[in-house]
Amino acid sequence: MSRRMLQSVSFLGIANFVVFFIAAVYLGGDALNGRIIDGHYFLASHGRLTEVKQAVFVYSEWHARSLFVTHPLALLCGWLSNRHSKNPD
Repeated sequence: MSRRMLQSVSFLGIANFVVFFIAAVYLGGDALNGRIIDGHYFLASHGRLTEVKQAVFVYSEWHARSLFVTHPLALLCGWLSNRHSKNPD
């Protein structure tokens, strides 16, 4: 895999985390820490619940779960890119 491709994947993983962080701050938390109570959807951040529509809750849940893939992938690609730059065979 080329160094440029590794850097691009790493950048996209970092960008996904930044967008998740901004969205969580703006929305009042995330769904993985939130809960559903009697058909009401709540995002949570530091113990504070924010009621949101179901669509927002589902978006937050999927975006948070995507970090479990993109974050390790970004770290791995960053490490491989760094390794590639030290040993460009």
